[in-house]
Amino acid sequence: MTLSFAARVGDTPFSCSEVIRGVGTTAATVEPLDFRLYVHDVRLITASGREVPFRLADDGKWQSGGVALLDFEDRTGTCVNGTAETNTALRGTAPPGSYTGLKLKIGVPFALNHADAATAPSPLNLSGLFWGWNGGHKFVRIDARVVGSSGGELAETSAFNIHLGSVHCRGGANAVTSCDRPDIGEVVLRDFDPAVTQMLVDYQALVAATDLTHDLGGAPGCMSDADDADCPNLLARLGVNPSSGQPDASQQALFRVE
Repeated sequence: MTLSFAARVGDTPFSCSEVIRGVGTTAATVEPLDFRLYVHDVRLITASGREVPFRLADDGKWQSGGVALLDFEDRTGTCVNGTAETNTALRGTAPPGSYTGLKLKIGVPFALNHADAATAPSPLNLSGLFWGWNGGHKFVRIDARVVGSSGGELAETSAFNIHLGSVHCRGGANAVTSCDRPDIGEVVLRDFDPAVTQMLVDYQALVAATDLTHDLGGAPGCMSDADDADCPNLLARLGVNPSSGQPDASQQALFRVE
């Protein structure tokens, strides 16, 4: 089976070559810089509510060890950090049957998160998606540059980056034992056939409750620090409980189905 995804900004297809207008609580204008995220623990939901594992096939590039990278940037326009190739699908197997929904986790499981990225198989070997030994991988990297208007021309004003990953981890190099905040997101989508319906990953829905023009402190945007006032709304919409750092799909908004 193949599960297909598309990046959107509301009703508009995401593009690295297009300025994004009207996002966040102040209808900000931003230039996209990056749009990538890891997922794992993919499950299909039957009509009776039973969860059936969707086993990701190792392909040596986008999927390995039960982890997949969805990559919507193509290194054109203002997206300068990523790769020219994109990946907008999950490929794997599941028992024949009728399915009416999908569950997945955003992130990298603990057992793989703190391995050496320099020797890890693709897609866990990308330096741009790795914080370091203790932090592990950036589960989500959605970067943007907020721009203003000057004499009718767009002028750069500030960065607003969204990086999701585990924080407050204990241990040293290659020996991390635990993380106080795993920050693994949970996604639950129901009442559709995931085998035939394209799922959407929506930047506008993610930042709908955020003022992108006014950073509230800490790093520009949100780097998963629960004490950063920019983070709680974004963590909740990424399927993470802002208080505990545990998976919580109750306010998840990044993934949706039309």
